[in-house]
Amino acid sequence: MRLPKLSVNSGILDDLRGRAVWYRDDWQQGLNCSYRILAPSTYILFTSAIPAIAFGEQFVQYTDGSISAVQVLTATAMCGIIQAIVGGQPLLIVGVAEPIVLLYKFMYSFASDRPALGQNLFLPWCAWACVWTACMLWLTAASGACRYIYKFTRFSGELFGMLIATLFLQQAVQGVKEGFQVDSGTDAVTGAANDFNWRLVNGLWGFILAVGVLWTSLTVRQARSWLYFKGWARSFLADYGVPLLVVIWSAVGYCVNSGTPSGIPRRTRIPNTWDEKTNWTVARDMGQVPCVYIAGALVPALVITILFYFDHSVSSQLAQTADFNLRKPSAYNWDLLLVGFMTFACGIIGIPPVNGVLPQAPMHTRALATLKMQTVKTRLQKTAIQHQDQPRADVMILMVEQAKKMDSRAADTIQAALSHELGQPTNEFPHGLTKPADEFDLVRDIDAVLPMEVQEQRVSGLLQSLLVAVCLPLTPLIKFCPVAVLWGYFAYMALDSLPGNQFWQRILLVGTDKSLYYKLLSEGHVAFLETVPFKAIAFFTVLQFIGLAAVYVVSSWTGIVGVIFPVMIMALVPIRQYIMPYIFSRHTLHELDAAEYEEAPAIADEAAAREAADNVELGSSSTPALTDEEFAQHVPKHHLGQESVKLRRGHSGEQASSHRSLDSHLRPTPSVELSLAHQQ
Repeated sequence: MRLPKLSVNSGILDDLRGRAVWYRDDWQQGLNCSYRILAPSTYILFTSAIPAIAFGEQFVQYTDGSISAVQVLTATAMCGIIQAIVGGQPLLIVGVAEPIVLLYKFMYSFASDRPALGQNLFLPWCAWACVWTACMLWLTAASGACRYIYKFTRFSGELFGMLIATLFLQQAVQGVKEGFQVDSGTDAVTGAANDFNWRLVNGLWGFILAVGVLWTSLTVRQARSWLYFKGWARSFLADYGVPLLVVIWSAVGYCVNSGTPSGIPRRTRIPNTWDEKTNWTVARDMGQVPCVYIAGALVPALVITILFYFDHSVSSQLAQTADFNLRKPSAYNWDLLLVGFMTFACGIIGIPPVNGVLPQAPMHTRALATLKMQTVKTRLQKTAIQHQDQPRADVMILMVEQAKKMDSRAADTIQAALSHELGQPTNEFPHGLTKPADEFDLVRDIDAVLPMEVQEQRVSGLLQSLLVAVCLPLTPLIKFCPVAVLWGYFAYMALDSLPGNQFWQRILLVGTDKSLYYKLLSEGHVAFLETVPFKAIAFFTVLQFIGLAAVYVVSSWTGIVGVIFPVMIMALVPIRQYIMPYIFSRHTLHELDAAEYEEAPAIADEAAAREAADNVELGSSSTPALTDEEFAQHVPKHHLGQESVKLRRGHSGEQASSHRSLDSHLRPTPSVELSLAHQQ
């Protein structure tokens, strides 16, 4: 009997070849940004370092000090540098995730109850779990399992993102609540600070600090849209305001320091880096772990493997969704293989393993999109102002040339606007332009011709990881930060991750007054508001919420059983693929949660708009198709852009009409809603 030949999947090599041709450009694009690259780097630094410090607080509590913020910062910095230099997707941010904190909590509870392990062999046992995890990840990457990532849809990905946001909010609330309680655990404050009156002072002051960080951070993040201050000041506040607020509120924490006992307000508990000497030699103690527990480490290793396969892949997916219009290819196989090496390295030096993290990964991409679009906008406006005395068409030609120098897609949209203005035929037009081309101001209305773009590079990821490493010798200063500031920032990260999450948008939609739905349709909105009945949207959202609640309850309230929650998350994928098609129509799933393998090719913009005009219900399902003249009246040419609704092929006229007509309460007037070019 001949055994089947085993061959390594070519996906890893394909990923390397695909990214190798862009490797030099990855660095060049980052260096071309000069000092501007500091804005996204600093922003992501705080989204990486502050959770790392906060997770360190949790690790100290859950593992009796076996792991602290020093180990979490070390893992975040070390693996972040590796990912930035040799990772396949440089937009991906890696770090210690909240699910790993929960898994290590369960593992410590198990080990501490076994005399053969105990606290002394907890980290060596974890090292064995990391070794097994690394082997499984290598096999997973080599087997080509990443080809199934395209089956991960919004249903599971956005549910997981909401789970992380919920866990962040839970930890923020729990952290603030603990400020009112007697301090416990390693390095707990003692004496008068635990008296009821001083605990009340500590709790109330911590609440003020946390809410202050949350509110001011959410406010200053919108500084670019303010009407106050100069433009450069608004940009500075939007880019660097949140990190500055963390420092400011930490200083404000000292306002109640005079006359209070030691430990009021409670400060971050982090040991000095040079005092941590035991973790780094874990490898030499791995041989002391009994064989039965070495084999038993396969169980948590399997759970971590499932978690990393899903979490790392979803983080990478959300960092490079189609909405971002990325140019460079993904590298799922190579990145998963690299996570295996990083997990192995983390395990043998006694630090927690890392993977792609939410919400940091998509936040990084959004920050780089802001950087790219602001850079392009500034240079195009400068070009228009410098040549304002020249004919309008000549100025637009110069703007096209400037956009091409920056390798920006704005060159195509400006060229389309120019062609339209000159009366030349064009199938493309800026999606945001809501006025005739000859009224388009080349300076004030420049946002209309700026497509979504991202500065795809490696420098920001490397810089933020190096800055995280700089935090290690600064642990004496980090100790002065009130712990309530960390929890306020946790809440900010949770809320800042919600925009763009359609699960969250649908939750808000379900709670919206039905009489006000027409206002949603008159503003920028997602396409499914026009194409899916409200009852289907609501039912889909309820099912997704039930899934979120089930995973949350298991992960947070079931004790040691909670270790299986990554398995529950993975189970959402086959549920979506094999069960939900029996609950919802194919059209509804296409609009709300289309997987790549289910997508039909998009038809051309003109054809899509014409099909929409033909099928919109005008009071009778038998309404004939519009003539060219009627079509032109209903659909101005400047509304036919790349961002118009992508209507799928495969529906008959009656089916399309029934699918795209809204419930009566969703459409208060029978007018044809064809301003779909403003969808988000």
